[in-house]
Amino acid sequence: MPSYIPHLIIPDFDYIHFEKTALANPHSLYRMNLIQGQLEIMPPSPVHTETDEREFDIIGQLYTWVFANRNLVGKASASQGCYTLPNTIDDPKPTILGPDASVVLSARWNTLSNADRRRAFPPVAPNFVVELRLQSQSPQDFHRKMELWINGGVEEGIAIDRYANLPEVRIYTLNPDTNSVVWQPLMNPAQVPSQVLAGFVLNMRNIY
Repeated sequence: MPSYIPHLIIPDFDYIHFEKTALANPHSLYRMNLIQGQLEIMPPSPVHTETDEREFDIIGQLYTWVFANRNLVGKASASQGCYTLPNTIDDPKPTILGPDASVVLSARWNTLSNADRRRAFPPVAPNFVVELRLQSQSPQDFHRKMELWINGGVEEGIAIDRYANLPEVRIYTLNPDTNSVVWQPLMNPAQVPSQVLAGFVLNMRNIY
């Protein structure tokens, strides 16, 4: 039996439909992503409270860094914040993803117009994202989302899979020589240092 719960897929969705659906359900426990015109709805985990606690721990650690480095940060968000990947912005079927935690550094955020900054799903890729695999995600879907992030412009993605036989963290980046997504697997690490957010180290003690 799979260890994940199948999610719902709705085809032929666009930016307007996604925005209306998200704004009409601001307190929904369901996670939504729009991937090339296809809406993916993931049900909440059966252990939703435990998942929330782990997300809060990640967000708390990240926001401690954000508050200490406000001059470097343009925008930081938790799981309710979504972004339109800039490499799909002119596509009739754009991709809109929501990370568990993310940071857009000010150098990147400041390139946006005021109108773009005010959009519900700004057309920018965070410099840094953290994703915690839900029980409603298969390992393949989780990996695919990380590839979308990196191909969309994210510099560093930390993917945490506590449902693996041995808890695994993958550090996703783009290889500039081959222009391809690469990842470094770490088995049950105690800490994960960032190469993009100077001085940030994610303590994994309460996340597994």
